[in-house]
Amino acid sequence: MVDIKEIRCPNCNQLLLKADYVKGEIKCIRCKKITKILIKQRTEPNHTME
Repeated sequence: MVDIKEIRCPNCNQLLLKADYVKGEIKCIRCKKITKILIKQRTEPNHTME
């Protein structure tokens, strides 16, 4: 299951993106603040069929 999170600008609370995994920077279109983002990829257990 994908765990999508909303990423908002810490300065003006503008929604910047929705993502499951991201590493990078994004510039807010409203207040022009650059925000660094790191959401680590969640590893899911491998399911094997026997």
